[in-house]
Amino acid sequence: MRRRWLVLASFLTAFALVAAACGDDDATTTAAPATTTTGPGTTAATTTTAPEAETAFDVGVTPAPCPDAVNEGNGCIYLGVITDLSGPFAGFGTPITTAQEDFWAAINVQGGLDGWDVIISAENTIDAGYDLVPAPGPHTANGAATLSSRVLALAQILGTPPTQSALGILDENNIVAAPAGWWSGWAFTEEDLGLILESGAPYCLEGMNGMVAVSQEMPEGFTWALVAFDSDYGQDYAAGVKIAAAQLGLGDPVIEIEQVSHAAGGDAVIASTVTALLPLQPNLIVMVVGPSELARISGGLSAQGFLNFAILGASPIWHPVLLTGDSAPLVPLWQANLTVTYPWGPWDTDSPGHVAMRAAAEANGRDPNPGYAAGWVWSYPIKALLEQAIATNDLTRTNVRGMAMNLDGVDYQGILPDGSYSGDPHDTAVRSSWLVGVDPQGAGGVTVRADAFISPIAAAYPFEGPCYVIGG
Repeated sequence: MRRRWLVLASFLTAFALVAAACGDDDATTTAAPATTTTGPGTTAATTTTAPEAETAFDVGVTPAPCPDAVNEGNGCIYLGVITDLSGPFAGFGTPITTAQEDFWAAINVQGGLDGWDVIISAENTIDAGYDLVPAPGPHTANGAATLSSRVLALAQILGTPPTQSALGILDENNIVAAPAGWWSGWAFTEEDLGLILESGAPYCLEGMNGMVAVSQEMPEGFTWALVAFDSDYGQDYAAGVKIAAAQLGLGDPVIEIEQVSHAAGGDAVIASTVTALLPLQPNLIVMVVGPSELARISGGLSAQGFLNFAILGASPIWHPVLLTGDSAPLVPLWQANLTVTYPWGPWDTDSPGHVAMRAAAEANGRDPNPGYAAGWVWSYPIKALLEQAIATNDLTRTNVRGMAMNLDGVDYQGILPDGSYSGDPHDTAVRSSWLVGVDPQGAGGVTVRADAFISPIAAAYPFEGPCYVIGG
């Protein structure tokens, strides 16, 4: 059970309290005057009056306005980002980060949050390159240590193993973070220490939904194979697929392949997978991999004359760049055979949150991109947390962390149901998924095949712990 308990944090060190340009030794600031706000998380303009009481703060908050302030009368809340801007997931990390910058810019343009502007500055954006400790390079844990004296919270931390490597630093410094990912373990306090504000259905519940939906379109007695990264993403989604397959009486996969990424293993690891799949001719291949692996495995199979197979994948498998370049000849194959589960509606979905996202993207010249949409959605819990903390006149990290552990009523503007981090994950977890297919004419290269739905297996699943335990 997730117990969003209040942790009594240790006193911050003197170093952490001295945050030049991002913190202040003064413990309080007088609230700013009334502002008019609209933007992400609101559906109409509303006038808000900041409280007359002084607001307590420590690290990552200043009574002075932000650099290049939109609202000169507002104080400043600094958020950090630890992402991948140069490594294997840069294609997602970059638009995720861009979306989060745009999200807060839209908030600030409309007056900020009750007397506060919120920014993600370049110096508080760490490119960790999706490091897997102890690999060399700018590690996520080092980034967390750097930001521990600069920011109130993290708008993004990308990758589950990298996040776990930094969790001790986040815990020590009471830094709440929104994750870029959907590992099922983030729903449980034993795993996230009450610091991680996840959004959308976890991979394993999404895998259940996807397997149930796709199996209904397959011939009786069909065979299936599983190709998945050996990671939280690959194995958590795979766990859900296996749970659904067992309950549906589909039997085990004819082969289960732990796929090494092309970036790590080169063409040889793709050739090995293709060689293993060809003689088995499975009717369905569940691929829990990245866009590069999808293209190369699909291309390798089709080049050998194997074209009659369905593919099920999770949202990280698809990227609109696959519509162009060397992979363009495979688009008809994917149009006919690929089904992708999404944790929320794709780009053109009709919800107030999607409308706000598209408006921000258009205003800033951004193309439709699933990474951008994810970055936008992951910003809503941080916004709700800051609003609720501001209402208590206490923006100290200890108070923000305590409130995160019981955060309720997160308004996603219709993109997702209202979110809660309080109570039992079995009751609060999002269990719905969308189904999309490839469409070169659609925004982001996809089209909706099924609106938000919950399969009977996902609905009944006793969500009492991570479906896949990392390192277990």
